Amino acid sequence: MKHICSVLLLCLSSWLSAHPVIIETSLWPGFTNADGSGAYFALARLVLPAADYPLVIRHNHLGRAWLAVQRGQADLSFGLTQADIQAFALESSNLPYDADTVLAVFQPTRLQLTDLSKPRLSSLHLGWEKSYNYGAVLQISNQGYEVSNPAHAIQLLLAGRIDVYLAERGDLATPELQQQLKKSGLQQQWLATVPVYAGFSPTDKGRRLKQYWDQRIERLEKSGELQRFYQSYPVLQPPLSSPQSR
Repeated sequence: MKHICSVLLLCLSSWLSAHPVIIETSLWPGFTNADGSGAYFALARLVLPAADYPLVIRHNHLGRAWLAVQRGQADLSFGLTQADIQAFALESSNLPYDADTVLAVFQPTRLQLTDLSKPRLSSLHLGWEKSYNYGAVLQISNQGYEVSNPAHAIQLLLAGRIDVYLAERGDLATPELQQQLKKSGLQQQWLATVPVYAGFSPTDKGRRLKQYWDQRIERLEKSGELQRFYQSYPVLQPPLSSPQSR
């Protein structure tokens, strides 16, 4: 069986190496930096060795990046929940490679923690960053208001235009935003930890790339190299099957 898997990996490698792998994704500091560094790109280089798979990195707004992958204009993108995979009809990696920590940001003078239950959230005016679609992720029937950035969301909260901002914890991590949140008296509350996946184009090349990615992840995990990678990037949350999972 091990021999068959090795042969299959070799065949997939031979087919895919004839073409560059185009990664199109949003800019997330520390994860997908403009200069091609960051934890997500480091993972891609670990799974797809540069000698065989030259990476072409393109940055775009998140929704447009996923649309490019859907149309076969790019091969791979990052940061997709299973709700996003379904919405864009992409191929998903078998295992998540990280997780979003979803926080509720709200005015404690207007809402209480008991208002953050799913049934109650569905009746409130919610906001989240464009293309994040946390309503679908949390299975909330609310359409929500798409904000341009966290600072915009804070303005809407203070003006009473939205009741709750559903944010990814990392997007609020800058000292400037933390100071702004503290100054404004807004409260943050954990809501969910949501696995995120690599999304591949629904094309022949994309499906082969997904298959190769999954098999490489499995081999890297068995060898211990994947665990060592996650230890080097503590900002990432390892796949659930990894001994380093948390």
